[in-house]
Amino acid sequence: MSKQNEILPLTALLGHSKQDQYISTSDHVFKHHDVFIDTDIGEPGEYRELISILFNASENDTINIFINSGGGNLDTALAIVEGLKNTAAEVTAIIIGACHSAASIISMYCDRVAVLDNAYSMVHTASFGTAGNTGNVKSYTDFTVRQVERLLHETYEGFLTKDELAKVKDGVELWFDSDEMRRRMNNRIKLLETKIKRIKKGVQDE
Repeated sequence: MSKQNEILPLTALLGHSKQDQYISTSDHVFKHHDVFIDTDIGEPGEYRELISILFNASENDTINIFINSGGGNLDTALAIVEGLKNTAAEVTAIIIGACHSAASIISMYCDRVAVLDNAYSMVHTASFGTAGNTGNVKSYTDFTVRQVERLLHETYEGFLTKDELAKVKDGVELWFDSDEMRRRMNNRIKLLETKIKRIKKGVQDE
C-alpha cells in the first residue's frame, strides 16, 4: 500500500476547462489534468484517455478528478482504481456533489480528497444478474460475492465501522453528508498511516 488519502480544502490550482469535454490539459514544465466524472460511469472503453493519463503520468504531474456522479459500471471503476494505484502523479478527488457507489470507490483511492459543502455520498454493495443452468449461476454468484466483499473491505476500511460494513454486505445503503464524509475520511487516513508505519517497521526489523 504505497499511496494514502489526504483530505484537504479546495486550494489546488485548477486547469483550464474546455466546454463539453470531461478532460482538459495544460502543458507547462509539468502537466496538470482536470478530469470530470459527472455523469453515470459508463463502459471501460469510454475512459481510455483517463486510464492512459494515470499510467503514463510522471511524478511532476498533477490530476484533479471532479466527482459528481451517481455511480455506474464497476469494471470501469476498478480499471480507474488500478490506474490510481499505479500512477506516479499526485491525484486529488474534488467531490462537488453526488459521490455514490462506483464513484465513491474511485474517490477512496485518490491521494488527496476535497469534500465540498454540497457533497454527499451513498455506499452500497454491487448489483448484478446472470442467467444459465443452476451450477453456472451458483458458481458465478459465489465468485462475485467473494470479489465484492473483498473490494468493500479494502475500499471502506476505516471509513465504515465493522458493523456498517456488515450491513452494506447484507444490502443496506448508507448515506453521508459532507461533514460525515470528512470525519470518516480522516478516520481512514489515520488507519492507512498506521498500516504504512507497521509495514515500514516490519521491513526495518528484517
